[in-house]
Amino acid sequence: MGEVLLFFFVMFLLVMIGLAIICIPIMIANERGIEGSQKTLIIVLSWLGIFFGVTWFVALFLSLLWRGEEYCCADNLDKLEKLSRLYKEKAITKEEYEKLKSKLLN
Repeated sequence: MGEVLLFFFVMFLLVMIGLAIICIPIMIANERGIEGSQKTLIIVLSWLGIFFGVTWFVALFLSLLWRGEEYCCADNLDKLEKLSRLYKEKAITKEEYEKLKSKLLN
C-alpha cells in the first residue's frame, strides 16, 4: 500500500512539474504583453508540446521573439522624445520633424 501511494505521489509531482514547464512560454508572453492571435498561437503550440515536443520550443522562441504592445509603444515614445529634442535643438527642420513624427505614429 505504501509503495502505491509513493508511486502516485511521484507521478503527481512529475505531472505538476511538466505542467509548469509547459506554461513557461505562456508566462513569458503574458509578461511581455503579447495579446490577440499571437498569444493564442503561443498557448496552442505550448500545449501541443505535450504531444510534439518541438512545438513547445517554437512557442518559447515566439514568446521571446514577439513584442507586446507596451514594448512597441515605449520604443515609439522614446523615439518621439528624441525627435522632439532634435527639433527643439534646431537639428532638424519642421518639415522633417512632422514627416518623421507621422511615420512613427502610424
